[in-house]
Amino acid sequence: MADSGSKAIRESQLERKQVELAIPALMKHTDQKKGKQLHLLSDHDTILLILSLKKIPNPDKKPRKILLPHSLYSDDVEVCLFTKEESSKAKEMLKAKGVNVKKVVSLTKLRKNYHSFEAKRQLCSLYDVFVCDEAIYHFLPRLLGKTFYSRKKFPVPVDLKKTNLNKELDKVLHCSLLSLGHGPCSALKVAHTGQSVEEAVENVVAAVSEIARIVPRGWNNIQSLNLKTTDSISLPIYTSLPEKSLALETSEPPKKKKKKA
Repeated sequence: MADSGSKAIRESQLERKQVELAIPALMKHTDQKKGKQLHLLSDHDTILLILSLKKIPNPDKKPRKILLPHSLYSDDVEVCLFTKEESSKAKEMLKAKGVNVKKVVSLTKLRKNYHSFEAKRQLCSLYDVFVCDEAIYHFLPRLLGKTFYSRKKFPVPVDLKKTNLNKELDKVLHCSLLSLGHGPCSALKVAHTGQSVEEAVENVVAAVSEIARIVPRGWNNIQSLNLKTTDSISLPIYTSLPEKSLALETSEPPKKKKKKA
């Protein structure tokens, strides 16, 4: 019974109403900024969830996948895959599994053709999503650099040996990435202003629920949660209350000294 009560308390930390107030405000800000011009998908503003922790956990070797009920991408999303194998061999494997991606770049070609900052910047801008063979993920931070990190387009590691690889890629298109242990604050994409308010709210609520599950110590370690677009102020949706001092609650009032006769 105690566990059920604790679980209910943890799940009630985020008030959905706060999210339902923040999302429309951010979307209104975007509309005012862009005026009445027609938006393309690429012009939609990303909505970021800013997570602030009380205690920094040990760094993750790979980013955590945070599944979202509503994909951040359109049906014609263009995917680029980084592989350990040469591009031609990787393409044959993808064809055999019925997988279609826009671009395949081998690790060898990545080192040879994309070593300059400008080449990396252009590559980053050409595709919507980047995935990689999980076997080479540890090479990519150094090879791709800050360009991919700053745009929140770092490759998602996948197991290319999976039989149903299309299912694995579909999970990637329905997730956001969270990297823990690199500082007290983390930012992850949870929605965009081209979605409906309800879709964006559902994505935020689902993301927060998953984050509270995987963060060490759960809600006890979450200092605050904020939502913002790339150029808006942060809107708070959760702030941890100060912990009560048990010493004050349990301390007894000082005893009065007896007067000497």
